[in-house]
Amino acid sequence: MFVKRTVRRRGDKTYEYLSLVEAVRVGGKNTHTTLLRLGEVTELRESGQLDRIVKALSAYANGTYVEAGELCGLGSPSIGGVAAAWSYYRRLGLEEHFSSLGDGRRSAVLSDTVFSMLANRLIDPVSKRRTITEWLSSVALPDGVGVPSLDQCYRAIDSLAEHKEATEQHLYAELCSLANLDLRLVCYDLTSSYFETVAVGRRSFSSLAFGYSRDKRSDRPQVVIGLLVTGDGIPIAHHVFAGNTSDVSTLSGVMDDLQERFGVGRIALVADRGLISEDNLADVSAHGFDHVLATRLHRDADVAAVLEKANEPTTAWSPVVEANSFCAEITQDDRRFVVVFSPVRYLRDKARHFQLCSRIEDGLIALEARVRDGKLVDPAKIGAAADRILRSSPVGRCFTVTVRKGHFSWGFDETTRRYDEELLCGRYVITTSLSATDASATQVFRYYRSLQNVERRFRVLKDFLSLRPMFHWTESRVRGHVALCVLAATIEAVMARDLVAAKVADPDLTYQPMTPRRALSILSDVRLQHIAAGGRDVTVVNRRNATQAKVLKALHVDTSTWDKAALA
Repeated sequence: MFVKRTVRRRGDKTYEYLSLVEAVRVGGKNTHTTLLRLGEVTELRESGQLDRIVKALSAYANGTYVEAGELCGLGSPSIGGVAAAWSYYRRLGLEEHFSSLGDGRRSAVLSDTVFSMLANRLIDPVSKRRTITEWLSSVALPDGVGVPSLDQCYRAIDSLAEHKEATEQHLYAELCSLANLDLRLVCYDLTSSYFETVAVGRRSFSSLAFGYSRDKRSDRPQVVIGLLVTGDGIPIAHHVFAGNTSDVSTLSGVMDDLQERFGVGRIALVADRGLISEDNLADVSAHGFDHVLATRLHRDADVAAVLEKANEPTTAWSPVVEANSFCAEITQDDRRFVVVFSPVRYLRDKARHFQLCSRIEDGLIALEARVRDGKLVDPAKIGAAADRILRSSPVGRCFTVTVRKGHFSWGFDETTRRYDEELLCGRYVITTSLSATDASATQVFRYYRSLQNVERRFRVLKDFLSLRPMFHWTESRVRGHVALCVLAATIEAVMARDLVAAKVADPDLTYQPMTPRRALSILSDVRLQHIAAGGRDVTVVNRRNATQAKVLKALHVDTSTWDKAALA
């Protein structure tokens, strides 16, 4: 049974008629039997009879039929970014992991709470309080995920600190299969983060201390954070140290932890020059690790000898095209070194060295004039003035001064000056225990360049995920906050890997892959529309453009139910 439309022409006019007909089979043929003639469409519409018929029949239908005036928008929370975060939360087994931990703590909401905080870090990082009071009301959480309270967030932060090691081991196991994780190369570096909630001079917990600040905030107490990442930039572990911890003192404990918890075999540890000492080199070997380390370029006789050998005209240099650089292998006292030369860096270093030397020369000439004019006579005061000029610059070592009563003269230390200008400009030195069979000189250089991935994760932690500044008062909360941010950084790294694999380019910068930050920003416009319709609530996700659809696919988001309106 169906409604049949019949068109009739009378003169220059066309009329439409509606009939209720039934399909029947007569004499082996299909035909229609008219059950009721409803009338001409225009008359039915103008008299309101058509609307009354539809409304009367809709009361007995399974579907919902409403008039346009009955439709009302109730809100459109963002769903795209949260759905992407949920995809990785489940793919990495974190939902199951934290649900299991929650069962042990008799907290059924631990997994939901951790996810809510993680999603906020990835999409629009704000404080825990604002996450609950503001942000969660602007997004649509996945089905079955409850909205946590502020107290539950604080308890979840404590749980993250307590189970930090177990969570890292769980992630490592998941990543080994999901991302084909390779631990033959591990990069390690440190950063720091400062506090705003602790008054100067007040120390409220053991890790809080004043020290060297990478954020140029020496006026604030801080903690030091050590991060271990794979060669392609995926974090596998982190450590929190007191704010006054020296870089070199952290390496031994980090290697112990790496062996004990992850059971790694032979790996090459990549680190920067701030982590190097003779004891550390011996310790790396004692742990059975290989190393790829940047060397200290000053006050190291071996490095000076290596640079002298590299400067010989017979030295063979190999190009590294992707880095616009060259490298040469040098052996010194049975140790293997790789010297790297960058033409771009050479020009930059040369110009900087000339500029810094000119500044010192101006200062020394002015001091010489003051002494000559009798304005400065005391040798101690002359020496102090000269020391201030030289110590204010990294090239002060290239100058010599002579101080006597009423006399001051200066000159160049030609040996040091030559070392800085001819041997160091544009160059740095890497030392490694890897043999030529294990890795060529160019491969050693590439291994060292992978240390940039740690720097990228630090930038992600601080700029994208808002690790700093910290507003917590207890050791547990600080460590839990760091653990939450590193967990978000791990998800961000896997997202980046998937976007590259799917060849998703930035729409504004088509020559480079889209970053997770940009991808999540684009997905923020994918919204869940809530509509009131004739006493029923309808939800449906708005249509996605081509870029949004490509990003959702690359991030493994299941959108199979998004285009089907749901009735509540």
